Amino acid sequence: MKKRISALLLALLLLCAGCAQGDGGSREGEYSVYFPTHQGREDGAALDSETRALPAGRGAVDGLLRLLLSGPESPELASPFPRGTTLRGWRVEEGVAFVDLSEAYGGLSGVDLSLADGCIVLTLCQLESVEAVYLTVEGCPRPFRDQMLRASDLVLDNGEGGPSELEAELWFPSGQVLSRESRTLRLEVGDDRLVAALQALLAGPETAGLSPVCPEGTRLLSLEREKGRLVVDLSEEWMKGEQTAQRLYAVVDTLAALEPGVQVSFRVEGQDLEQFGETDLSLPLTADPVPDPSQSP
Repeated sequence: MKKRISALLLALLLLCAGCAQGDGGSREGEYSVYFPTHQGREDGAALDSETRALPAGRGAVDGLLRLLLSGPESPELASPFPRGTTLRGWRVEEGVAFVDLSEAYGGLSGVDLSLADGCIVLTLCQLESVEAVYLTVEGCPRPFRDQMLRASDLVLDNGEGGPSELEAELWFPSGQVLSRESRTLRLEVGDDRLVAALQALLAGPETAGLSPVCPEGTRLLSLEREKGRLVVDLSEEWMKGEQTAQRLYAVVDTLAALEPGVQVSFRVEGQDLEQFGETDLSLPLTADPVPDPSQSP
């Protein structure tokens, strides 16, 4: 299964990034298991690995997950998982390891969540059978993190642990057309670039002459991937005001600037939006190079 995904930005300085693509252990039956380091290490590493043998009677994926959840043996490393985190199930299909964890894992956020995700991805992706990892909690996709993760998606920073920047193209109404506003967005650890761009779009333009895309108070509830498309779930405020195709294409074109060719569907408060004004939304929308608000797709 090959699927284009947006990168999860992790500010991780790894001692050996190549270990994630290694041959699966220094000796037969031994594997690298990744854990966060304790703060204050002189080399500044956020993650490191220790070599472990699989538990007796366990296969590679199941055994590595159980080693992760049992915690490190080295006193220099720490467990990234909240107390009570358990493995509910897993399977591997077409190179993707689908891993379902208990509710406790859903309590992680920010840097802690990024480190935990990174430990799982780097540990499992050393296996020849695993190219990517898809994580769920209690069987449900994770808000703003509904994506497959590969070791190559763990972007290493310069070792300073600071935020990164995203050059985004946001599209806002300008009279009867959409106009582009170039914006440099600040991404903190674990931020998704598509989510960041949409949140900036919903917050409104910074350039004179451009109009807001949505009524004040409209919030992005989630951004998920389903069957090759992006599903944008917005709060009930989205339905206020004039329901024009121009507003829809502002969202679609902003996402397409970061992910060309993307297909976009809409929800409001978790309910599929099949009509918005005169625009039929029964099928996903794709970017219009020159959006025409007077025409339905």
